Amino acid sequence: MRRVTKPLKPREDRYIFTEGVNYLKTGKASIWGSGDKDTLKILKELKIRGRWLNLAAGDGRYNLDLLKKADSVIASDIDESALSKLWHNTPERYKPKLETREFDITKKLPFKDSSFDGVFCTGALHLFPIKVFKSISYEIFRVLKPRGRAIIDFATDIRRVSPDGKRIKFGTEPSYSLKEAKTLLKEVFSNYKSRMYESKVSEEIKKGNPSYKFSCNFILLVADK
Repeated sequence: MRRVTKPLKPREDRYIFTEGVNYLKTGKASIWGSGDKDTLKILKELKIRGRWLNLAAGDGRYNLDLLKKADSVIASDIDESALSKLWHNTPERYKPKLETREFDITKKLPFKDSSFDGVFCTGALHLFPIKVFKSISYEIFRVLKPRGRAIIDFATDIRRVSPDGKRIKFGTEPSYSLKEAKTLLKEVFSNYKSRMYESKVSEEIKKGNPSYKFSCNFILLVADK
């Protein structure tokens, strides 16, 4: 993969969500901040071993946490410029364990069955309608090894408010309630041994296009195949 890239335009009309951000101009910190405290706690406490896939990794908010524990990580995203930032910001000692791949997670994942010990995906799956979400979830199940682990999050009751107080909604993004999301996750991950953690998130997204205040209810799902 090329490491110097141009930013891509958002394509929400095709269920692709990129924020329209030029990641090469956003500095070292993730545009999403340092990470949700509950997600960081789970990543610290759980056993993470073997080969992992980080789906919709963006500019790498949690990728280093995975690299520190896994044997190897493939970080993927639709936005090549986000992956370029992720690669350049990864400490040299971890780069031998890192591979980046650009692809659309709404399509069949470009990996063989049972390829990964774990799949991690945050900040993305709530952006898709139920049919697309189920398709992605099936692909996660397919590429996971037996006894593999999936760690995903799902934002619900989302509010985005611009500095002038106006509500912001991106493209075709659906709006899930906490109850709807819990029902959906229980259905889709019924073949896993899973547990859910709930919390609330409120943060300023200063480098979005446009900038806004983001708040939601939040589900973190840890599911063992």
